[in-house]
Amino acid sequence: MPEPTVRLSIPDHGIRDGDVSVRPISSDDVDELLPAFADPELRAAGNLPNFSREKFVATLPHLASLAASGRLLPLVVTDGESGGILGGAALHHLDAEREIIEIGYWLFPHARGRGVATRVARLLAEHAFSLGVQRVAAYVNVDNDASDRVLERAGFTREGVVRSLPKPEGTRVDKTLYSLLPGE
Repeated sequence: MPEPTVRLSIPDHGIRDGDVSVRPISSDDVDELLPAFADPELRAAGNLPNFSREKFVATLPHLASLAASGRLLPLVVTDGESGGILGGAALHHLDAEREIIEIGYWLFPHARGRGVATRVARLLAEHAFSLGVQRVAAYVNVDNDASDRVLERAGFTREGVVRSLPKPEGTRVDKTLYSLLPGE
């Protein structure tokens, strides 16, 4: 069997669609992102861990190895003009052999309702395809209607409900699976 060639990466300057930019997290972002990790609603919807500032900072040196392993590439979503932080995103759980990756995204309340999440979902998928991925998956908590609409507007197809997926705090939740293939 040939060695997988798909690798999880993003340019240091990030990727953008004009209105929205997605880039790697830096230590300068910690204080602006930290409220999301303390907000139970954002943590639940975005599958975020309950990080203290110290724990968040302690993870930063490990991000490169997490990305190299294909497990997780956390990203910051910013306004394309001002550079202000709108939320976060991730490429994660890369299956390089089968050329499949998952995406995730979340937005602060002030950034919602403007199509930002839809652009981010599409931007992440198109970037994944440029890396050689052949299937992009997104899992949404059942009854998260807003995120369902985001993925549908981004061109993803609803495939069904996957039961009992793990959450960071150890509980489990049912999620709706969406996917996007190259050319869709």
